[in-house]
Amino acid sequence: MIKLALVTAGHIHTPGFVKRIQARKDVHVEGVYDSNPSLARQFAEALHTNVRTAAELMGDAAVDAVIISGRTDQHAGLVEQAAAAGKHLFVEKPLATTVADAIRLYTAITDAGVLFQTGYAMRSNPIYRFIKQEILAGNFGTITRARCSVCHSGVLGGWFDPDYRWFYQADRSGGGAFLDLGCHAVDLLIFLFGPVATGTAALNGGIKYPNIDEYGEGLLTFRNGIIASVAAGWVDQANPVGLLVSGTEGHAYERGGELFYLSRKSVVAGADGKAPMDKALFPPELPHAFDIFLDVLTGKMDKANLISVADALQVMKVMDALYMGHKIGSWVNVM
Repeated sequence: MIKLALVTAGHIHTPGFVKRIQARKDVHVEGVYDSNPSLARQFAEALHTNVRTAAELMGDAAVDAVIISGRTDQHAGLVEQAAAAGKHLFVEKPLATTVADAIRLYTAITDAGVLFQTGYAMRSNPIYRFIKQEILAGNFGTITRARCSVCHSGVLGGWFDPDYRWFYQADRSGGGAFLDLGCHAVDLLIFLFGPVATGTAALNGGIKYPNIDEYGEGLLTFRNGIIASVAAGWVDQANPVGLLVSGTEGHAYERGGELFYLSRKSVVAGADGKAPMDKALFPPELPHAFDIFLDVLTGKMDKANLISVADALQVMKVMDALYMGHKIGSWVNVM
């Protein structure tokens, strides 16, 4: 039985994580901490455990792993404490509010040698896993351009009100919609294409909250020559086309959960671009990123399926370049 600690619980995804824990019999939560006592009590009751301090949970030898799922500005100190205590870590995305903090966390986690996972769930999607497979097989030829869009109607629907209004406070969240959702797109693009070279963006807001970006478009160049655009926003009624990849030998786009794929080189049946691909031809869907973490801890899955802290740091560096590009109106190198 793997013993967990929930240390901060104020993220909008925390209720979902709690349900995933409740559905398992191979993990147990030893305690819950949050700076908001009522929130800590709520989740402690749901998990049939006790409210404890962060220091108690970090120092508890019975705790194997720590889940950090609160405000992004809470990550830095708690992640460092958990890593120093030898606890494996699930840290909700993004890794930190600033690149400087992200580098510190990267160092603390790698020096400690603990397992790490973060909440980028798009890599588990069978469509994107199939596209990755076809890229590795060379069936797109030379990839020239791509586009990834991750948008929803969170602001329009009041999803963050009243319990998660910290998402609108840049000092607590690190950024607005473009960071919150754009980091998913950037992670997927890095997974598919490798390191990013430069980036810039245009961001805007004022639909409901004037002091935070509510939508934006970014432009990236990759070290291998691919040019990609990124869309992210909380003010969209729909997000029908999530990913587009175009190369000299192939072209694919995902629309409404279906894949349209044309390749001159692929031997995959139905890769003619005219009709949706047969989903039976895709690799199996992987579990959610949170379940992957628990499966690795319990020996059900190989740790190669985890998202590395190096990738989480790279996403932060790319997002920082995009925000800086918006600020100065120019391209910014990704260091």
